[in-house]
Formats: sequence, structure tokens, C-alpha cells
Amino acid sequence: MKPFNSKKITSEEMAILDNNSEWLGIPKSYLMECAGYSFASEVINRGYLETSSKVAIFCGTGNNGGDGFVIARHLSSYGVRSIVILIGAPDNIRTNEAQLNWSIIFNSLNYSIDIEIIRDLKDLSHINNIIKKDKEYQIIVDGILGTGIKGNIREPIASTIDLINDLKKAEPERFKVVSIDVPSGLDPNTGKVTDKAVKSDLVITFHRAKIGMSRTNEYMKEILEKSIGIPQEARLFVGRGDLIPTLKVRKVDAYKGQFGKTLIIGGSKKYSGAPAYASLTGIHFGCDLVITYVPEVIGNVIRSYSPNMIVRTNPGNWLNIKALEEIKELIDWSNAIVIGPGLGIEKETEELIVKLLGYLKEKRKSYVLDADALKLVKNHLDLIKGERAILTPHQGELKIMANLDLPSYDKIEERANMIFDLAKKLNTTFLVKGPYDYITNGKKLKINRTGCPEMSIGGTGDVLAGLCASFLATNNDPFESACSAAFLNGYIGEYCKKNLGERFTTTDMIANINDAIDSIISS
Repeated sequence: MKPFNSKKITSEEMAILDNNSEWLGIPKSYLMECAGYSFASEVINRGYLETSSKVAIFCGTGNNGGDGFVIARHLSSYGVRSIVILIGAPDNIRTNEAQLNWSIIFNSLNYSIDIEIIRDLKDLSHINNIIKKDKEYQIIVDGILGTGIKGNIREPIASTIDLINDLKKAEPERFKVVSIDVPSGLDPNTGKVTDKAVKSDLVITFHRAKIGMSRTNEYMKEILEKSIGIPQEARLFVGRGDLIPTLKVRKVDAYKGQFGKTLIIGGSKKYSGAPAYASLTGIHFGCDLVITYVPEVIGNVIRSYSPNMIVRTNPGNWLNIKALEEIKELIDWSNAIVIGPGLGIEKETEELIVKLLGYLKEKRKSYVLDADALKLVKNHLDLIKGERAILTPHQGELKIMANLDLPSYDKIEERANMIFDLAKKLNTTFLVKGPYDYITNGKKLKINRTGCPEMSIGGTGDVLAGLCASFLATNNDPFESACSAAFLNGYIGEYCKKNLGERFTTTDMIANINDAIDSIISS
């Protein structure tokens, strides 16, 4: 499949893969176990250790340190003794997986593994003496900092990095320095060292080399990739890992309007529910302000849905060119726009849409094109080329819009390649709805499998459009927004089915947005 495999990834993408693997049913502790085993076996197989050799493993309080705890255990199985040096208090070990493996070595493996804890700088001198005096120490493992390094390095970590580098410099023939995943202090996304970093003879990096580790240098004399059991599905299918980074949190000094202003443009004499559903979705998601712009004929109907609704209207049964200037002002105000729910396909409305798309292009605004707007744009595709847009057609709408006949939803490679090529041609993001949702911007592609047949009711597509806009309005890019919206929309349907029964409504889905999000985060 054209857009699928990537030779190098960012640290953020790696975190997504970890969480998506867990969503697929693979515990993070399994991945940590595979990382520790693959690292230890590589060191053994390279002949770095003699029968009496010992290993000094410097560990931080994150998952990089957790990998170090597992490495010590696997080295023990080969008969190799080690000393684990924890930089920081055991109570500060951050993840359940790292805590589990610390508990194992601390409580049960005190014959083959010695443990020292560095709480402040005075402890470093003691560690330095241990390693220098005992000539059996030949390998130094760097598991202090992982892929989340930012800014200057605090103490005692900074001095620990100096200690490792000084030991190596003083006795280069004696010590091999091997880093877990990335040399501590080096930014894996850029390859830059802003403060200081461990100078490694070998970096054993997991799953894929990180994008900033493209070539060897003084900090990485050799880079080796090792699999830890992350399946292709973790990258291909949208999961919990994709959603979490896009759920932005308000800062303490946040004020109204800072956390997303969304404009919904739609509705007609025939349809009042569609724009209301999209707007209510944004309101329940937590956007600060949502304005719904509709024809006057349905204005009061939409106001009646909720006192939280802010509704602006233009005279008539359908939106037309007379609304252009007022909508332009609202576009300037908004962070994200939805165009299409219940809009109708009148010629006068098409004229308005063409003008609005031109204005959106001029202003470089983020928007969602949904429902009837997708039909109206079929003769004006040049207006959406290269835009910060999400187009949300189902198979029938895509046929009308782009004259594209898609194979069945489960013909993954065939369907994916066709949608990918269209997105690449138009240089924008598509979210093609179905039993599987296909999401691509012509560079990356993912498939969403959340959802249930009970969602095949009126309004669920409007909820999806509202979610796309909500993620856009809270400063996520279109592809990430589309992935998160598709995943969350489907999961809300599953959540309602589980908790309310099979006969739930679109308003049930909207009312359960936050409970569904809490369920995902806590799972």
C-alpha cells in the first residue's frame, strides 16, 4: 500500500504506536519486555562481554529506565551480573510498566543485580569509584533519558551524563557505551544536542530509527534498529494513541474564545436537525463558542434545541449570495468552519459556496466540507486544492463529487490507494465514511474501525463533522483532526450501544461525548 511504510519516525509517532498497540490488546509491558530482551541479546551476541564481565546500567525514572530494568534481568539469565543505577527516587518512577520491573529487580534479584540510587550529586562520586575500581565492568548502558528530551538537562542527570562520558574518555579500550533507543540528551526528532548528551558506541533503537538519527556522529557511532513486536495494525488503524495528543487541555490562565471558535454553515427549509447536531457536538466537546448560521425559516427551530445555541440567520428558505458578507465576518472570527449539513443543493446556494471557498482560500482558514456542500463543489474542485480542509464524503457522495467508484470497504489496499491518489491530487484531507473510515491527506493514510451498525441513523455524520471542526478549532492539523474525529465518533457509538442499548439516537451520542472520552483515557 503506497502511503503505509515509513523508514523513520518521530518520537511523537512512536508514542502513538505504543498506545495504539495497547489499544489493539498488546500491553505496554510486553513491548518493554521485548525491548529489554532484544537489547540484552544483541549485546551478548556481539561478544561485548566475557564470562566475568559486569554491566553498569544507568536508568532514569521513565520508560527508558524501565527498559534498563528489563535488560538487567535478561542479562542475569545469561549469567551476567550488573549494577542498576537509578537517577532519582523510586517513588518517582513514572509508569506502571517501569514500576513493575523495578519491583522485580529490587525485591527479588539481589544476587545477580546490585542497585544504587542517585538522589543528588554526592552519590555520583560513590558510583564513579565502584565502576573505576572493579575492572570487571566493561559495558555502560545509557537508559537515562528517552525520546521526550526538551531544553537544558537538570541535575543530577547532567552530571551523570558527564560521568559516563568521562569514564569512556579515560579508558576507551575498556568501556563500550550502549544507549537504549536514543543517547540521553540528544533530540531524536532533530538529532541536535542543545545541552549535553551521552557519547555512545552503539545505539539500539526500537521499532524504527527516529527521524533525527539519520547518520552517525560523535554521539552515535553506530545505530541499530530492533523490533519490539509493534504490529503493522498499530500504524495503519487509528487508535487511542492518535486521539490522546489531540485532546488539548486549557491552561490555568485560559479565557473565553481561546479554546476554539467554530462556525457551522448549513440548514435549509428541508433540514434543520443537521446543522443543530454539528453545533451541539462542538458545544458538548467543549469548544468555547459555536455559532450556527442558517436560513431564517429554521432559525427558531434550531434555537429551541438548547439555550447554548448561538444562531444567526439570513432571510429565505436556503442560504444564498445575500448572506456572503455576514458569513465572511463570521469566518474571520472563527478558528474552524463546517459547511454543508442540511444545506440543500439549490443553484443559489452553490453560488454562495463558490464565493465562500474562494474567501476561505484567501484567508487560509481551516474548514470541513460535509454533506450537500460536497455535491455542490463537484465542478469547483480547484478551490479546495491545497487547502486546510477535511472533506467527509460517504461512498455515494464521493461518486457524485469526484466520479470515483470505490471497491468494498474491506478491500483495504485497493480502496486505500484510490482515496490516497485523490487526496494527493487535490492536496487536501479526505475522511471517507463507511464501516471502515479511510483518512488520508495524500501523504499519510489511516483507517478507522470504531463504530457499530446501530450508528446508521440520521445525524451521526453531522456529529462527525462537528468533531472534525472541534479538533481543528483546538489547533490540530486536518489529518490529525480527521483521525481523532473518526475514532471518537465511532467509539461514542460503541459506548452508547454498550451503556444505553441498541436503540440510541444522535442526541444520545452528543450527550455522551465526555463520558466516552473519559472511558477512552481511563482504559
